[in-house]
Amino acid sequence: MRKISFVLLSLCFFLEAAQVDFYAKSVQKEGELIKANDEVLIFSDLYFIKADKAIYNETSKEVELFGDISVLRGKEERSTACYAKLNLENNEANFENFFFANNDLEVWFQSQKSELNDKNFIGQNSIVSSCNVENPDWQLKFSEGELNRENNFLHIYNAKLYVKNIPIFYLPYFGFSVDTSRKSGLLIPKIEFNRNDGLFYEQPIYLVFDEHYDIEFDPQIRAQRGIGVYSTLRFMDSAYSSGELNAGYFRERKDYFEKEGLKNQSHDGVELKYLRQDFLKNYFALGDNFQEGLWLDAIYLNDVDYLNLGRRDYRDLTSLATSKMNYFLADENNYYAAYARYYIDTSAISNAATLQEYPSFQYHRFLDGIFDNIFQYSYDGTFNRYYRSEGVYANFMNANLPLTYHQALFDDFLQFNFTETFIASFADYTRRTRGKDKEYLIQNYHNLALYTDLAKAYNNFYHTLNLELDYVLRGASTGEITQDFLRPTDFDDGLNLKISQYFYNKEAEKKLKHRLNFNYDTKTQKFTDFQNLMQYFFAENFSVSNEAEYSYSQTRFTKVISQIDMNLQKFNFNFTHAYKNDASENLTSTKHSFIGARVDYSPNINYKLFSGVWFDTQRAHLNAWEVGYTFQRKCWNYSIVYKERIDPQLTSAGINAKSKNGVYFVFNFYPIGGVQYDFSLQENESQVGSL
Repeated sequence: MRKISFVLLSLCFFLEAAQVDFYAKSVQKEGELIKANDEVLIFSDLYFIKADKAIYNETSKEVELFGDISVLRGKEERSTACYAKLNLENNEANFENFFFANNDLEVWFQSQKSELNDKNFIGQNSIVSSCNVENPDWQLKFSEGELNRENNFLHIYNAKLYVKNIPIFYLPYFGFSVDTSRKSGLLIPKIEFNRNDGLFYEQPIYLVFDEHYDIEFDPQIRAQRGIGVYSTLRFMDSAYSSGELNAGYFRERKDYFEKEGLKNQSHDGVELKYLRQDFLKNYFALGDNFQEGLWLDAIYLNDVDYLNLGRRDYRDLTSLATSKMNYFLADENNYYAAYARYYIDTSAISNAATLQEYPSFQYHRFLDGIFDNIFQYSYDGTFNRYYRSEGVYANFMNANLPLTYHQALFDDFLQFNFTETFIASFADYTRRTRGKDKEYLIQNYHNLALYTDLAKAYNNFYHTLNLELDYVLRGASTGEITQDFLRPTDFDDGLNLKISQYFYNKEAEKKLKHRLNFNYDTKTQKFTDFQNLMQYFFAENFSVSNEAEYSYSQTRFTKVISQIDMNLQKFNFNFTHAYKNDASENLTSTKHSFIGARVDYSPNINYKLFSGVWFDTQRAHLNAWEVGYTFQRKCWNYSIVYKERIDPQLTSAGINAKSKNGVYFVFNFYPIGGVQYDFSLQENESQVGSL
């Protein structure tokens, strides 16, 4: 035996061309064993190890570590233990009293005994948590667990969840992903109790096929009502397109169906959302000077309960379910587009009389100049097909050609425009019982405009002002379009005054925004309407605004939107009142009026109190309101919320509104997820005209 003792000794050797260095104050070599004591440091391409004592076997390439052990493996992993055995050749290791963390993972591990290699981490009598290591807010204790280091999915057995030192629940098996990448498996279930449905249980099943698409199934059971399943397929079929396909089916129990008098015993629907930036452009090799876009947002459902019984987060619940298709192709001069709209009125027993819009086509020529830009012109042409299986429908064509002359006056102080616009509209009706089957309207009008932009700095503020005066004079006109749903553009002689101004303070912060439009009919010598927008900024995150439109002919406001926005460090407040009444007296069904308010208050980083209310003043009923609070820590949070909401329901007699009141308790342990409980207090039902 040889004994070597120095203040510092360095031993260097090679393992498959990888150098490993030992540093220690005291080293002994006994045959194939190298024993190092007192401040042992081991370096390799993969490891940096610190220990009180180390024994290295030159034959097996294994090193045993004792005492206060710290191991850094690569740039991400760090471990501590009181005993460890590592094979520096195949990177296998065993530990006792082991602590393990990885910068790529959201959790840390602590175990009595552990095994570690490139593919797996196995721990016995272990703890996992994402909270602070000392006195964690929550922790999962388990007898045995295995972490797949390739997909970062953790399997644990005989698991107990502790909040502080209090056991909450026990699971014989539990598995979850310890990073933020997508994994196949069971998602957090949703559990509710209410008088109408009884026990409600939904268990999402999530499947990831590759990085381009995944699918989620949401089977559900409502004990007193029935069973169903909803699904969502998300996909990216190319580098410049993505989409989402939703479908659902729910079957009511016979006794519930008969008791509620529902129109349908089964509720089903399908939805498609698809966005594509390059559709025909690459196929026809049009080049980069073209822009293209396709947007599909389609839905088909047999009644509104398809929406009520599924997840409603992604779609506003209104009585009119609208499917849309928009496509455009454009270069620097031309714009081509195709549109389609399909409507399903969920408040109606039949949609035979609902007017549909498909297909529609548009061509637009962007503003261009002729005669050295002395004159400028553009063109817009559209074709619309309006169809319904009951009632009159029509094909409608419209062409719009404006020609503009522009001149700067008084050294660019004043700008002058003269525009001559020609409009031609043609309607071809089907199933019209009264009036002509074909109608047309050809007209032109003249427009003179004077405008100027002014700006001036004052001692305490900076002011910008834009003034514009338009005079519209109707020219020749022949023909008439009489059907209301076509509503061709009609121009009356008149003056239009536009004022737009901004005020800024010394720090160049915007304080006031104001726009005002007055329209005056020169034939009747009366004002027709005015629009006013005013927004005042108390601070960068605090503003008050009001937008109003008033019709003198109808002697009423046709649109009023008032809003208060306050987003401060601890306090957020939003209030909105919106009122809209269509300018046509024959379309009173488009009248809307509602109030919405939302308040959030965060006294510190851990607590947040919130409330919200949404009230339909037109129909004099409360759409929804809620109040609650959230406790938030780095590794977990919970919320308690009281909610009331109204869900429409289609019966054989029409649409009913079923109100639902409940207390919701939601908790989440990051990153393992959480559970939401809904304890419904009461339900009642009322008949409404429409929703």
